[in-house]
Formats: sequence, C-alpha cells, structure tokens
Amino acid sequence: MNIVWFKKDLRLRDHDPLAEAIALGKPVLLLYCFEPSLIAAEDTSTRHFRFAYECLVDMRTALAKEGQEIHIVCGEVLDILSSINEFYSIANLFSYEEVGTKLTFDRDRNVKKWCLEKEIAFKSFAQNGTVRGKKNRADWQAQLEAGYFSYPVTKVDLSKLVNLKIGAELKSIFDKEPIPTEFQESKTGFQKGGESYAWKYYKSFLQKRVWNYSRHISKPELSRKSCSRLSPYLAFGCISAKAVMQYAFAQSKKTGEEWNFSNFKSRIWWRSHYIQKLETDWQIESQPINRAFNELDRAVGGKLFEAWANGKTGYPMVDACMKCLEETGWINFRMRGMLVTFASYALWLDWRQLATHLAKLFLDYDPGIHYPQIQMQAGLSGYHTLRIFNPMAQVEKHDSEGVFIKRWLPELIDVPPSHLIEPWKMTQMEQTFYNCKIGEDYPSPIVDYGLATSENKDRYWATRQSLEAKKNLPSIWEKYCVPSDAEKYKLQLKLKD
Repeated sequence: MNIVWFKKDLRLRDHDPLAEAIALGKPVLLLYCFEPSLIAAEDTSTRHFRFAYECLVDMRTALAKEGQEIHIVCGEVLDILSSINEFYSIANLFSYEEVGTKLTFDRDRNVKKWCLEKEIAFKSFAQNGTVRGKKNRADWQAQLEAGYFSYPVTKVDLSKLVNLKIGAELKSIFDKEPIPTEFQESKTGFQKGGESYAWKYYKSFLQKRVWNYSRHISKPELSRKSCSRLSPYLAFGCISAKAVMQYAFAQSKKTGEEWNFSNFKSRIWWRSHYIQKLETDWQIESQPINRAFNELDRAVGGKLFEAWANGKTGYPMVDACMKCLEETGWINFRMRGMLVTFASYALWLDWRQLATHLAKLFLDYDPGIHYPQIQMQAGLSGYHTLRIFNPMAQVEKHDSEGVFIKRWLPELIDVPPSHLIEPWKMTQMEQTFYNCKIGEDYPSPIVDYGLATSENKDRYWATRQSLEAKKNLPSIWEKYCVPSDAEKYKLQLKLKD
C-alpha cells in the first residue's frame, strides 16, 4: 500500500503526490497528523490548528462524496507511520516538501531516514516554485516563471483512488488521542479553512473585488475586501500558487484589466521569492541575514514589548492593528510593516520576539515568508531600502475618517478623526467632551516617537555602515537575490564607496 502524508497542502486539486499515488493503482491511505511537537512550538497557536482542522473537514466532505476518507490522527508522524508499518507493507510515502522551521525540517529529515531504514520509497515534491538544495539564485527565476508557474495544473481523479480500509486495531491506535476540542470550535471573525472556501474567495476576487485591489491595498479597512484574502489558504496549501497565478493570467487576458492583475501577480511572485530565501538558509529563522546586526543589542521583553504586544502603546493605528490581529488574524502588508518598524525603531525591540509574537497572531503564518519579511522590515539584510512606517502618517493617509481605528478601539469612538492622529494632544476639556481621558481610557504614548526613532536610527546606521556589514553584502546578494538585482546592488555599493 501507499501513503499520502498531508502537511501544508490541504487540498485535493492540483496535488502531485496524490495524483501519483492514485496512478500506481495500489491501495492508498490518506494521512494527516496533529503533531504534539508542533502544537507546543512557540510560533504556533490554536488559530492555526483550528484552521487546519476546518481544511481537513472540508477535504473529508469532498472525499466522502467519492466514498473515500482521510485519517486525521493526533500523534508524532514517525510514531503513526511505525504503527501503520506493523499492519501493512508500505511501498511509498508521498508528500510535498515543506519550507518551514528547523523543527519541521528535522522532522522531515527523520522521516526520510526512517523510510530508508524500512526500505520505503519517500517521494517528496516541491511546491510554491522552490528548489530544494539551491544555494544561490542562478537560473531560479527562469525555473519559477517558465517552469513552475507555467506547468499545467495537475489533474486528480478521485474516482480512481483505491482507498485503503484499515482494520479495527489500527483504527483504535488512530483514535487513541482525541483531536483537541479547541481545534474543532469555530470562532467568528476568522476566515474559515478549506479548499472550497479558498476558491470562493478567489472567484469573488477575480470577478469583482480585484477592481479596487491597487487603490485599497494600503488601507487597513478597505483592503479587507479589496485584497484577495488568499494568504491563509496559500499558507495551508488549500490552493496552489501555480493555480492562482494561471487563473489570474487568464482573467486579466479575458477582461483586458492589466494594472490590478499585474500588481496582484507580482505579490504571488514575491511570495515564492521569499519562501526560497528560507529554503536556501534555514538560519534566517534565528539569525539576522547580515550577521553584523547581531551587535545591535535590541531589547528583549520588558514594558515596551508588553505594551506593543497588547495594543497599549498610545499610538492608535498600532494598537488598532494589534486588536484586529487578535480578533481576526489578518491585517494588510503595510500595517504589518508598520507594526515591525514601530517596534524595531521606536521601541528598539529585538526582531526574534516580534517574529514569534506575530507568528502566533497571523492566521496566514508561513515561515518562508514570515522570517525573511520580518528581517527586511527590521533592517537586518543591510541592503534593502529602509522604510519606516510612521503610525501617525498611516492614520492621515489611510484611515483619515478613523473607521478602522474606531472599529477596534471603541474607547476612541467619540474622538473626531482629526484628533486620532495624535490623541494625546487633546486639551483636558476636549478629552472630557469626547469621553476619552488620555492615560485612563486610552494610554499615553509609551515613547516620544520622533525622538526615539531618530536616536535609534542613528544606532542602526552606525552598524549598517560598518566595514563588517558591508563586507558581508556580496555573499548575501549572491545567495538571496536574483542575478540582475545582485548586480544592481553591487554597483550601488561601488558608487557609494
């Protein structure tokens, strides 16, 4: 018999491992494991496993229509595979590669080792356009664009799936540890997991919502509808990046609409680009891309971190975004950048704790995007343009009527939009009139933003302009940048020197 092991690929369409297992014609066991080691990891939270469970229920419903089933088990995957191996002769284990944390990479490596010892063929497939083992970007762009994004969507014929009917003894092992109740309880405010939901979101985006994509992408409230909202579905593999790119291309040709679709497709391209960075260097999870920045000595923990993490900084846009994340798991890219740059430069907080806290909040947490992006926003590559998102400017430019802020900070509901930029500047009379006492109903600013940011930027640039930081750049460009960008950065550095 064969096993298809599902991880971050919770779909039944465009699924290479599943298609190949079906093609062999042997009985197939479809398996997903809620692994205690991942549940206990510092970067995961209940919202992630609840979403995964919803995806699995969606898959189970689709499979049941074909008289098929997927086994959802609580336990470490090696323990579960060992149990299966006691009852059946496993010929092949099929799965997708996962570009995740060191924890999942080591797990996959141990599974591969176990398969080798048991003389089981472990067949893993790349997804998202990543290339395993590649140490630089030579030819990578061509492989992504002319290769992965252009390959036909894989057809999966579930009617030909020979589903393995397991015996009572193995079933009792599968059922020994119940799925945690909190994973099975839906929560309002969050997107619901599942392949069927992924396609509903995508179809509504292609047919209508895309028309405001570029205009609203930076707006914290309007972007909630005008963005595709596919990110959690891509993160959990409910829909493939290849299918997303091809359908976007087809729809843009059909409608003649280039601007919005072009901007959207560029985000899908960049997604693969960043996932490849973590694939190339797993240490991005714990070490700055440019090791010279280890000397920044940013703060860990403390009152400033707690205020930031709990949405009590006294800066409305920062706090509203944190409250929104807590209740829905999603904010747009610009607001994510603002949270990280505010914490990095106004509060001088270490990037690792920011990454861990936000990973637990982001419903669409994907390590391959998460860690390289956090590092870029915190300025740890040493070559990206430093973009610090001023939280007051974000209010003025992207929430001038205060719709988003008032939705998530009801204590500011009576405060006029003009005062939401800097509410601490309201007079005592205004605070009384607008039912908002600064320092009581809403916090006073925890730092002087302008002063703190200016001082901390000087500290940052002292390191970025150091000989060590510059010395590290050529090897960084070769490893992480496509050749054309690497040459551009080299020329810029040469001109500056």
